[in-house]
Amino acid sequence: MASLLIHWRQICRISSKVLSLTAILIFLGFFVPAMADSFADQVRPILKKHCITCHGPDKQKGGITLHEFDSIDDAFKNFQLLENIIAQVEHEEMPPDDEDIQPTDAEREILIRALSKVVERVRSGNVPQRAGRTTLRRLNRNEYHYTVRDLFGVNFNPSKDFPADGAGGEGFDNMADALFSTPTLLEKYLSAAKKVVDAVYADPELKKNVIFKLPDAENDPKSSAKQVLTYHATLAYRRRLSEEDLAPLLNAFAKAQQEDKDFEQSLRAPLTALLINPRFLFRAEHDEPGKDEWPLNDFEIATRLSYFLWSSMPDRELFKLADQGKLRDPKILREQTLRMIASQKFTALSRHFAGRWLGFDKMIDQVDPDPQRFPSFTPELRRSMYYESIEFFTHLIRENRPLTELIDSDYTFANSTLANHYQLKEPVTGNELRKIKVHDPNRGGVLGMGSILTATSLPLRTSPVHRGVWILDAMLGDSPPPPPPDAGELPADDTKADGLTFRQQLDRHRKAKQCASCHARIDPLGFSLENFDAIGRWRSKDANGKPIDSSATLPGDITFSTPKELKQLLLAGKDKFSANMTRKLISYATGRGLEYYDEVTVNQIVTGIAKKNDSCRELILQIVSSRPFLSRSKTR
Repeated sequence: MASLLIHWRQICRISSKVLSLTAILIFLGFFVPAMADSFADQVRPILKKHCITCHGPDKQKGGITLHEFDSIDDAFKNFQLLENIIAQVEHEEMPPDDEDIQPTDAEREILIRALSKVVERVRSGNVPQRAGRTTLRRLNRNEYHYTVRDLFGVNFNPSKDFPADGAGGEGFDNMADALFSTPTLLEKYLSAAKKVVDAVYADPELKKNVIFKLPDAENDPKSSAKQVLTYHATLAYRRRLSEEDLAPLLNAFAKAQQEDKDFEQSLRAPLTALLINPRFLFRAEHDEPGKDEWPLNDFEIATRLSYFLWSSMPDRELFKLADQGKLRDPKILREQTLRMIASQKFTALSRHFAGRWLGFDKMIDQVDPDPQRFPSFTPELRRSMYYESIEFFTHLIRENRPLTELIDSDYTFANSTLANHYQLKEPVTGNELRKIKVHDPNRGGVLGMGSILTATSLPLRTSPVHRGVWILDAMLGDSPPPPPPDAGELPADDTKADGLTFRQQLDRHRKAKQCASCHARIDPLGFSLENFDAIGRWRSKDANGKPIDSSATLPGDITFSTPKELKQLLLAGKDKFSANMTRKLISYATGRGLEYYDEVTVNQIVTGIAKKNDSCRELILQIVSSRPFLSRSKTR
């Protein structure tokens, strides 16, 4: 196992993209301007010799178009390819073996040395630095739901009929660039606003809370309306209110009064208007002309913090501190972050960050195990699997657990339904999830969770390919490329195997030239989880009654077999996992995809939390105090 772990550290560097030597060469023309011209002179003949035919303007094998890289900034933006390319050159995986002309050892050495210098530049921050820029960001469906809940107290989801939000950045649905607005959505906003206000007026207690001030001897209707609307608009717009902000709302109130409507009914139109105002629907951050970078103001920090941790608007305490200009105080920012983590609303991060990152949000309405093949997959089991993952992720942060427990832990959260499904030794009764000791080393951590195992399977069978891709993508941040158009398809049902086990069918498939290189890295990871069936039960035989073969070999002769051994490999590459989780969190927190200049922040955070037992809570604290979170720059 010791040698296996050493080899795994090497395999963690292997690319998820099938790149040719051409990609390496084109980068070299731009990465290090200080390189001697003689070096560039050495590279260009190699480029012409090996690459242009397959990767020029007329032909882009593997989807690689080298002629589009025309600046060092373009090259830096693709820096994450560099380590992977280095590994491929070191292992002589690129160019492919079937190429008649191969680079010499000297050429490979030049490439590795040059690329390593570039990687070090990016990792150390020796590149142009900036905080990053998030564009105007619309509230997504979840954020809209939680915001109107906290603003007016309604207990239904008015956004359930909104169109689905697109994903961008690191794959999240709160990315500014992917949150488009359409005429259909604007119509939905108006309809939702009316439903929210109707719900307020239909509930005497809610109406009393919202319309908290009535006219009296000291306050005429206009004065009372101004107090009510100023309070709610300040919360809804997430900043101090100006007269310009308030004027349209007061005008709507005055118009209703002129139509002889009573005080409360006169507030219907302005309260509805408030919910369709762009100041409510969009999160804007200020620019400072003439500056390349500037700090966010306190209201913007409060908004970023609340939508990061709660997917909702800042509460009164955050607003008060923002109004006092105190949120930039590191001590107060830390205190508020810890307070918000302790709040019940913090489960939103588990639902919408972890659910999207790890993929267990598919349990809500996407996974569909065949009911005849898996009759035990009931709605209660589906719900229990989903909430197990939410409880587990929330626990890691609230209880300041190490992030490595996502990979391997000796506990989970289960009720009687899950305990029976997992065949846990400890007796569990009732429907409520509670922390349970896990004695099987194959089960602990997300790799043994039913939500993950089901979400990475097909309706009738497991999918070693889907599970392997999930590990590369979600755990290691090495997303493999999509399959080529001529890759072919595997059977949807593993009982129809023509006398072969499903693994034998997959082995035959992966021998195809266009499939082999990717499947060599993907499939072994999935093979080691084959003892878990398509709904996460442990099994020793497949659907045809044949023994499960979970043995796996990765490039470099790295052999392993069980989920337990796979977890040991992942733990050996802990820093890679930590960096990937950090990138995901920064992207989710800022609402944008990460750029090369963010990498120095990622490395600083990974190093910082490593000194504190890889604390999940410390990871959150360091992100909210980081440059990308607290500042904004002129350009991306």
